[in-house]
Amino acid sequence: MSGLEQLREMWNARYSNPNNLFGYRPNDFLVQAEVMLRRGSRVLVIGDGEGRNGVWLAQQGHQVTTVDLSEVGVGKARALARERKVELDAHVGELGEWLDQPAAQGPWGGIVWIFCHLPPSLRRQVAEALTPRLVPQGKLIMEAYTPAQLMLGTGGPSDESLLLTRPMVEADWPGLDLDVRILERRIFEGRAHQGLSSVLQVLGQRKKQPARG
Repeated sequence: MSGLEQLREMWNARYSNPNNLFGYRPNDFLVQAEVMLRRGSRVLVIGDGEGRNGVWLAQQGHQVTTVDLSEVGVGKARALARERKVELDAHVGELGEWLDQPAAQGPWGGIVWIFCHLPPSLRRQVAEALTPRLVPQGKLIMEAYTPAQLMLGTGGPSDESLLLTRPMVEADWPGLDLDVRILERRIFEGRAHQGLSSVLQVLGQRKKQPARG
């Protein structure tokens, strides 16, 4: 079994419990930052798992596309959307390959990236591919764990290479104007995110393109 297949099976197992691993409420930072998005924006949610953030965005009137590696998670996301009577275009896929699919092309009014921790090369690939697919002044809303989270142990990966720092974000998204904050805050999201956490929060906006001619 390949590393990717092992990762998919791991997430399928984690999502197999009838109750959602990260709960049913949207991420707190996303709720605060959603006001940045224009009403009815086309929004792409990366690594949305069981759909709590994508479904909430659809409830706010946005046109939402989500992608996740786990078919179990995506199945639960689709079920949650049906339960809450909203449209959700939810896809199963490995991000590096899914970026070439028609559904990934945008243009996007917003990209939402909540606790999706990727290997560095894939993370950079995704950021490079998605930046030009943002509409002019399109938004990035991101929250992720920092390396300091390893000492707190209240959620997130144990592999430090998957955790984010300010220089990493700035290197990944040079085409965006970025507001990056690092802070400790208490997070209570289902069974998997519980307690004081060290996080990085990002609000980004695609830079204005220089006039031609």
